[in-house]
Amino acid sequence: MPRPNFSYLLTQTLVVLILFIPATWAHDDGLGDHVLQAYRLDQEPPPEIDGKLDDPVWRRATPISGFIQLRPDRTKPATEDTEVRLAYDTHHLYIGLRCYDSSPDQIVNRLTRRGEMWSSDNIAFFIDPHHDHRTGYKFATTPSGVQNDDYRYEDIRRDSNWRGIWWVEATVDELGWTAEFKIPFANFRFAETGQQVWGFDAERVNRRKSEVTVWKQLTQAGPVTRMSDLGHLVGFRQIQGGKQFELSPYFLTGASDQNRLSQTSGGLDLQYNLAASLKTNLTLNPDFAQVEADQLEINLSRFPTRFPERRPFFVEGNSFFETPLDLFFSRRIGSRGDILWGTKMTGKIGPYSLGLLSSQTGNFALLETGQTQKEKESALYSAIRAKRDILKRSNVGFLIATKEQEIGYSRIGGIDMSLALGKTYLISGQVAQSFNAQRLVGESDQPNHSPQNNAYALSFAQRNYLWSASVSAERIEPMFEINQTGYLRKEENRGWQSLNLRGSYDPPIGKSRLSFDTSAGLSQGLYTGAYLANWGTKHPELTLSPDFRQDLITWNAGLEIGIDFSELVWDDVGLFYRRRRAVELTDVFITSDYGFFLETNSALPISGELDLSQGDFYNFARQSVGQQRQMTLAGTLRPQSNFTVEIDGSYAQSLAAPGKIDGRFLASSLRLTYLFRRNLFLRVFGQVGRERTNYDRIQSQKDYLVSLLFGWEYKPKSHLFLAYNEDWQTEKGVMKLGNRVAVLKVSYLWNL
Repeated sequence: MPRPNFSYLLTQTLVVLILFIPATWAHDDGLGDHVLQAYRLDQEPPPEIDGKLDDPVWRRATPISGFIQLRPDRTKPATEDTEVRLAYDTHHLYIGLRCYDSSPDQIVNRLTRRGEMWSSDNIAFFIDPHHDHRTGYKFATTPSGVQNDDYRYEDIRRDSNWRGIWWVEATVDELGWTAEFKIPFANFRFAETGQQVWGFDAERVNRRKSEVTVWKQLTQAGPVTRMSDLGHLVGFRQIQGGKQFELSPYFLTGASDQNRLSQTSGGLDLQYNLAASLKTNLTLNPDFAQVEADQLEINLSRFPTRFPERRPFFVEGNSFFETPLDLFFSRRIGSRGDILWGTKMTGKIGPYSLGLLSSQTGNFALLETGQTQKEKESALYSAIRAKRDILKRSNVGFLIATKEQEIGYSRIGGIDMSLALGKTYLISGQVAQSFNAQRLVGESDQPNHSPQNNAYALSFAQRNYLWSASVSAERIEPMFEINQTGYLRKEENRGWQSLNLRGSYDPPIGKSRLSFDTSAGLSQGLYTGAYLANWGTKHPELTLSPDFRQDLITWNAGLEIGIDFSELVWDDVGLFYRRRRAVELTDVFITSDYGFFLETNSALPISGELDLSQGDFYNFARQSVGQQRQMTLAGTLRPQSNFTVEIDGSYAQSLAAPGKIDGRFLASSLRLTYLFRRNLFLRVFGQVGRERTNYDRIQSQKDYLVSLLFGWEYKPKSHLFLAYNEDWQTEKGVMKLGNRVAVLKVSYLWNL
């Protein structure tokens, strides 16, 4: 009997799901009981944003209240109620919030940087300007007025890198605390029609009681805010999106000790809204001097660590380019050369979500003095993304990503879909193909086009507030290579096909919650002759294991048990155990991994996390099976509300045999953050990495980094940064200065 064609079955399944799922899950267009009436400011002055609800408009605006608990006592009334009032004029939205608290002197209130509000009491509201029940925005604050915002898409997914321009102030009084927001409509992408209905909900966190309360949304999905479950905001008329053009130049001056370089430079960021819901960004010679260095991590695998994107130009709107397979990873841009320019367009027009990006890298040395820099990679990166909404909360789309160079190219294309069935079921999948070519001098392109350069992924998942389950299938063919533009933990010329099952059950126990998580899977490696030949060339002293066969099946199974406490010092405690059969060229073996984790309540002045693990692993450097032990310890100390001390440390050992240590690894960091005001801070960051191995011969490496950053946001999206960085590395057992850099950067935002 012929073997079934895995890729053919997956492709046909995707086509059937896209074409034949019935459109019977339409959203109920009735407004229901949860409706907030927006108050129009015609001749009245707007409220003064001082955190006090004493302006006349707040007496006229109709409040909503009657919040209910998500945690700990689901569906019960809030122990401390909340009131929300909303007003607007032509260009701005105003929100007034009253958070009642019977013990205002015990409100958990810390002054932190923007986006870091989870150690304090906080309140958030969600709005859906498109009223499409799948996209929206979140705005949040704390009793200190710390800002937090993000963009929501595909109902429950979030883009925490989105940052709007808005103002908020908060005040603690004898009744609890209050907050006032002023949000320009220019932050949103909406059609400027007559009467409008938006989605709306509010959510409050009382850290002292570990209580989460909401105005409306309370579904099978649990505490995750769904855009499809919002209430409604009505009464909008004659509103406008405001200014369409933003210009943000920057000036930078600095010096580098490594090459005796001094630098004076400048750049420009430009934003223009081609339509009310479509934004275009352009950057020329961007600089990221204010971005903190990546946190060191101990990585004993054969694959590089996936560090998150932190650069502002690439961060905003990155969610538009996400797909089930990570075909586009913006950290690839500029990893080997300066970014000369970049342009990006993102937005949503009707049912269509669009994303276009292009960026050129090379050597930007026009204004530098001193020694000539090493040659840097010249490449043109591009990505095109389009997605169309279908049914209730579903979509289909495609993505194309390319990297073009004189010496060759890397091109990727994929079609994906996400089908939401009812409230809690989701089917998602993707079919993708990669094309890579290398240009030789005097010859045409030499592509590696092959029948084995495809990838397929399909998953079916269900989730409610008590349990979740998923089944997923994946096939990554050996010649599918995307790491020039995307991210995939894969060796060259080697792939796999797999089937995985996952499940969880989280029953409440009093005010706490137990958790049971299980996983299981089957997998098979896919090899090419080139992979086996290259391995033999690199490791001529090794031979294939007598148990190795290319058609061997691997398996894995795991269990994790934990408890999430409420109103206690301890927050999360858990244990895990995993067992699997692994297949490598030199070994076919059974591995066991187990560990323990503990996390304390982050609202306390002193909090921390501890992770301990031990198990078997394949030491790629030695091409043999070994063991590893790892401990990670993280702590946070808040001696006062505006001062935070964070300590992180990881230590790992690799063992060639029980009791025989052949590698020691250490990564630790210290971060001090002091806020003079919400928009004025000083941060000191230092990290140490040490590595000592004796796989073939004793090797030792140490790395040190010290960073200081003074930052002042003197007006929205206008900054002054003074940065200093110093790093040291080991060279033949001697510590040597790698580089010492001091930079002053000033940027200013013009709204035109």
